[in-house]
Amino acid sequence: MEFKHQPVMLKECIQGLQIKSHGIYVDGTLGGAGHSKSIAEKLSKKGLLIGIDRDKEALKAAKETLKDFENVKYVHDNHDNIKHILEDLEIEGVDGILLDLGVSSYQLDERNRGFSYLGENILDMRMDQTQSLTAKKVVNEYSEKKLAKIIYEYGEERFSKRIARNICEYRKTKTIETTKQLVEIIEKSIPRAKHERTSC
Repeated sequence: MEFKHQPVMLKECIQGLQIKSHGIYVDGTLGGAGHSKSIAEKLSKKGLLIGIDRDKEALKAAKETLKDFENVKYVHDNHDNIKHILEDLEIEGVDGILLDLGVSSYQLDERNRGFSYLGENILDMRMDQTQSLTAKKVVNEYSEKKLAKIIYEYGEERFSKRIARNICEYRKTKTIETTKQLVEIIEKSIPRAKHERTSC
């Protein structure tokens, strides 16, 4: 599938960065390079754009989008590590940083990534596919207590303990392989009245 992602608030982001032609800018969530292309177009040959992404598919797509620009450095890493990335590049300071946080439409649409609950998708959910830990491993191997904590803290789900318990019961007889299986477990864990209230 082609990596497509519509840059969010492109005009506002570019205006906010107040780009200097000789400046150094970091796109910490490079994606398909929608924002980065607009940044690169405003830089001179003395300027520099550093594009960071955890997703190798995103980096590959970005390199194609930005193939006409020579002053771009691509980094396969997490934007949380910007400080160390800049240290490795021997850059002491930058003129602007852009972070477009969230999951891209490509990642949601690509079945093998397992980010979408629509349909029967592989239970993966890795932003960085070079990492070994998948959602499948978490759901099938983590303890009930640990699952409940994750669901409560990251999903803010009041029925987290019930969901975790039902996940552990289900996996006693069958491995949870897909997002559809997980959705069915979650739906059975939440009272019907709650379903009806949230669907309105």
